[in-house]
Amino acid sequence: MLKKSVKDKLEQLKLKGFIRSAESSLDQMISQEASIEEFLDYCLDAELNDRINRRIERLFSQAKFRYPNARLEHIDYAAERQIKKADIHRYASCEWINDGRGLIISGSTGVGKSWLACAFGAEACHRSYSTMYFNAISLFDEIANAITLGEIKDFKKKVCTAKLLIIDDFGLGGFNQSLAPAFLEIIDKQSQSGGLLITSQVPKKLWFEQFQDPTIADAVMDRILHRSYELEILGRSYREKIFSQK
Repeated sequence: MLKKSVKDKLEQLKLKGFIRSAESSLDQMISQEASIEEFLDYCLDAELNDRINRRIERLFSQAKFRYPNARLEHIDYAAERQIKKADIHRYASCEWINDGRGLIISGSTGVGKSWLACAFGAEACHRSYSTMYFNAISLFDEIANAITLGEIKDFKKKVCTAKLLIIDDFGLGGFNQSLAPAFLEIIDKQSQSGGLLITSQVPKKLWFEQFQDPTIADAVMDRILHRSYELEILGRSYREKIFSQK
């Protein structure tokens, strides 16, 4: 066991992983005649792993995923969905995020776009990328609220600090056109600092109709469409399948 004075100092340094490893392994390593360097190396590895895990937990908490348990390894590769493993592996690398690119996941309602977006977001968190998830309607509501409270500058800064921004169900419900300039600024800043993942069941050719101002529409679409890869999911709605099986 660790001496109390040593443990107290380690606690002051917030070396929780080191403490747990030392307390569980000290006697065994002494019996195995491990060197001081081997013991320190073992405990420091434990501390580093603990910090990585705590960071991942923080990133998941901050992301606020709709489906927090979604993982890429659980993807349904049913033939009708036409999802290629090579594409999933390609985007799972997160290189597109580093390159400041986007990923558009399209498909009809219920095919699993939101779930897949959350799975990619989870992979980004595991790779230590800060991530924020928004349903599109909720995002516009938060923009409107921030404008009303005079906090839009802080809100835009918070959103754009994320390395990956996920906007789910873009194009559904429309939005107040007074929010378009703020939305454009968020998309513009994100295009300069990280990746953007958008899901939508609305055909891209109809996205322009979301904006009454064609100038803003062109600016937003330029920053989204011209820098994004696209992944389409086909097949029947999962909700329809579940209903038909009852």
